Amino acid sequence: MTRSIIDTHAHLDTEAYAADLDDVLTRAADACVTRIVSAGQNEATSLATLDLAAHHAIVAPAVGVHPHEAKDAGDLTWLEALATRESVIAIGEMGLDYHYDFSPREVQREIFARQLDLAGRLGLPAIIHCRESEDDIAAALRRHFDKSRLAVIHCWTGAYDAAAAFIDEFGVYLGIGGAVTFKNAHDLHEAVKRLPLDRLVLETDCPYMTPAPHRGKRNEPAYAALTCRRVAELRGTDEETIAAATTANAQRLFPGIS
Repeated sequence: MTRSIIDTHAHLDTEAYAADLDDVLTRAADACVTRIVSAGQNEATSLATLDLAAHHAIVAPAVGVHPHEAKDAGDLTWLEALATRESVIAIGEMGLDYHYDFSPREVQREIFARQLDLAGRLGLPAIIHCRESEDDIAAALRRHFDKSRLAVIHCWTGAYDAAAAFIDEFGVYLGIGGAVTFKNAHDLHEAVKRLPLDRLVLETDCPYMTPAPHRGKRNEPAYAALTCRRVAELRGTDEETIAAATTANAQRLFPGIS
């Protein structure tokens, strides 16, 4: 079986890759990573991601406003203009982050809701950031989303019950990244064992969330293979099965990369 892995969440525009992006992408391809979804976080990074995608066929661009950047998002006319470009496959990274509160929570909620509405109008998937904000994420989805649409809650690190509730009510996918390789991530391990495989996708969130055994170093898309291996171990199956299933899931989640 020829393995194919899709990294459904990365930030390739960051300074972390300025010196060796070509090498990073070569290593990704060598690790059987066939597509990388690179998500914008504000206007500048969304533009940078579009530029990367124009020069590297492996990169699929998403544009959006991260909750940390919500306070400086403006009226979002720039986002709608970018989102209508043909290469864009999703709106995001959007959502709520109540851990750092770099933007006021009421502003985060407003910008999140407006991006969900934009994704709905344009028929694009939503890439959702959820940190210590599950209740308000769910409340926003009830008002601005429905199961006929597509979304992923990226970098899922929570417990099975919360994950299953999001899947059951909203039909979302869950992004599983490097945290699943952490020895003490017991809740996440249990969730990955029990959740329906057809709702899981692989991601790196690089350059962040580096998996074991490389913790403390820069993350990169090639390391999605390490996450694939750990998911396979937890589910008692082989890496090829997980790679095939999560790639098919990613192609359903993001029709623009099929």
